[in-house]
Amino acid sequence: MYKVLLVDDEPYAIEGLQLLINWEKYGFEIRGVCANGEEAIRMMEQDRPDLVVTDIRMPVMNGLELVEEARRLEHESVLFVITSGYSDFNYARQAIRLGVSNYLTKPVDSTEAEDMLVRLRMQLQERENQERIREHANEQRIKAFLSALIKDKQNISEEEMSEILPRLNKSHWAYLRIAFQGDIQEVCSVVEQTAEETICCYVIDRTRDSLGLVWGEETNDRNETFEAIKAFTQRLINNMQHNGCEEIHIAVGLTVNKLEHLSESFRSAQEVGRYLFFNQERLLFAEDIQLENWQFDPETLSEVDHICDLLENGSVEELSSAIRSAFELFVQMKAAPEIVHIFSTHIIFRGLSLCRELGGEPNALMNELASGILEKGHRNIEEVANNLEHFCLQCKSELAVFRERQMGGIQATVAEYVQMHYRETFTIQELAERFYVNPVHLGQSFLRKYGKGVIEVVHDLRMEEAKRLLQQTNQTSSAIAEQVGYRSYQHFLRHFEKRTAMKPVEYRQKYAN
Repeated sequence: MYKVLLVDDEPYAIEGLQLLINWEKYGFEIRGVCANGEEAIRMMEQDRPDLVVTDIRMPVMNGLELVEEARRLEHESVLFVITSGYSDFNYARQAIRLGVSNYLTKPVDSTEAEDMLVRLRMQLQERENQERIREHANEQRIKAFLSALIKDKQNISEEEMSEILPRLNKSHWAYLRIAFQGDIQEVCSVVEQTAEETICCYVIDRTRDSLGLVWGEETNDRNETFEAIKAFTQRLINNMQHNGCEEIHIAVGLTVNKLEHLSESFRSAQEVGRYLFFNQERLLFAEDIQLENWQFDPETLSEVDHICDLLENGSVEELSSAIRSAFELFVQMKAAPEIVHIFSTHIIFRGLSLCRELGGEPNALMNELASGILEKGHRNIEEVANNLEHFCLQCKSELAVFRERQMGGIQATVAEYVQMHYRETFTIQELAERFYVNPVHLGQSFLRKYGKGVIEVVHDLRMEEAKRLLQQTNQTSSAIAEQVGYRSYQHFLRHFEKRTAMKPVEYRQKYAN
């Protein structure tokens, strides 16, 4: 609602304006009434209205003097409507000179007044739109300035420095890097809203799973600043969690007392991010850590060839052990997260390449795992280690299938089909028809080759996927049963208990992350 102030020394005139005009219908709300201009000026200082409807002839200060005084006091945004029982042209001419183009003759006609309110509302709305556009453009310019200040200061002109710096007159500044899991648009909206609720805070850059913030505060000393930024980051974490964001990690750079030194806070936040990589902390401040030298030596990548060899020729146990040992070494030698990411990337691309060399294509799960590691980068070393190990074991299984297919045999082809389609419902007869073989021969030869029948393998694959979903998701057991291919929950339950000796709920309680 737009705020309205009515000014008239005649009580009946005020009462008529209140009763004859449907203010709320047009988006206006009467917030006060005054008997003269002086009283109106005092009320305008307390609660600035959007619209003032004032009579011309009043004691102490008349309507035109009220308009003139309001302009002198810089109430430029207030719209005025002049009402008068006198149709003297001189009054209208003076009102126009003061920038008032809205004039109502007493007694006020409700239809005429409401037509005027429609025009005034459109004028106020247009002004608000223009103001929003100006504010948005100004905010974007400030964000671009701050981004350049930490990354490419030499491209900032002296004109920009002299114009924007004085507007950002806070005594302490810090850069924050936020990493998260969740929808980037939703997360960005939450962070932007939290930033807007803070006096001086800007989201200046974003990636697929991280955001950068510049935070400013006017405080007397560093202790007060530190307490203020701790309160802000905790509020930010609470807001993000409340909106479903997961795996939140915030690296807070050193506070600086000049905006020109913001790049120092940015670099220290990058260092803090490397510390977060090696622990389970959600929030870490540069003030709380002792900077160390990280290893960027490419020699730390020497284990890549060994693991790739095991991927091709080693056992599952050897492969898992080698991956774990490599990551333990990374922790001991304080390898930079960037090096760990390069290490993982080399192995992933080698595994994908091996699959293609054997004439196959990596399956959807492998591609999903690879994308997850490559896109998430180096947020947490334990997460990277787990995902890389899972990828390598899946890759090794795929390579075995591709080799068997190269060596021939309908059983290997069927096994590959079953692995890709185990969620679907089919019979031995339907498989035999698909691959043009006798169903009895297919069933017996498959059993001899793999030690299990086709349907038993299907149940095994479904159970492995069900166990994974129970560990890693919050889906109900019945939903998981349906997702892995069972139409009957009791059928799923029977096979699950047969293989685990536990009910799904018990399994989740024991093994869920």
